[in-house]
Amino acid sequence: MKKHNILYVIISMIFTFVSCTHVKNKDLEVKILSLTESESVYFIQKADTIEYKCYIATENDDKINITVPYSANDFIDDLKRKSKGLSAFPIAQRQRGYRETLQEMKTCLKVISSKYSEEKTINIHCNLSDFSDIAIIVSQRLPEQKCKNKSQIEEYINHTTLAADLTAILGMYNMSLQSISLDSEAKSIYMNKELFLSNHTTSIKDIPQKILAVPIKINIVDNQSCVVSRR
Repeated sequence: MKKHNILYVIISMIFTFVSCTHVKNKDLEVKILSLTESESVYFIQKADTIEYKCYIATENDDKINITVPYSANDFIDDLKRKSKGLSAFPIAQRQRGYRETLQEMKTCLKVISSKYSEEKTINIHCNLSDFSDIAIIVSQRLPEQKCKNKSQIEEYINHTTLAADLTAILGMYNMSLQSISLDSEAKSIYMNKELFLSNHTTSIKDIPQKILAVPIKINIVDNQSCVVSRR
């Protein structure tokens, strides 16, 4: 990285971490860290704690890609090595829970929709395990020994309440859910129950010994852009 880029990152970190963008939800607040002109990190933090989740938003022409790092701690450690200003900011990765993840995505989309005035397609890249209850439900219905292919996994995911729950959130910002698809050609990735519970919260009691944890892509369209395209 060139010297002037490093300086830009450090200045951006110091400025954005001093100034927070607060949201109406009393339990969450957003801290925006600008890495470059087209890439920002949204720290979705529980109020009055140091527990956070981070979403990386990258703008590219008419598209915004939002990535939820599977290991946010590794991502943060890399940023801390680049800036002393960030290393002084105490943060701890929060466990993933279904309702919490939905609320965080709602908060993140609210800030992003207010930041970008032009209609853009949004893709969210995350892991099925981020939606912990959904991952468990799919794993109950599709255990590892019965998992055959990518389309089968997508079918089971789309027969859960995830699509309906996301549709309800997106409707608040005049957006629609286009599809939920696997973000990888891998047939299946299952993690042990103990490892899953060490990083996720759930109210489901009957948890399989292996939990499906595959990368997924949530494809979102702006309803206004759809109207324009039909004219």
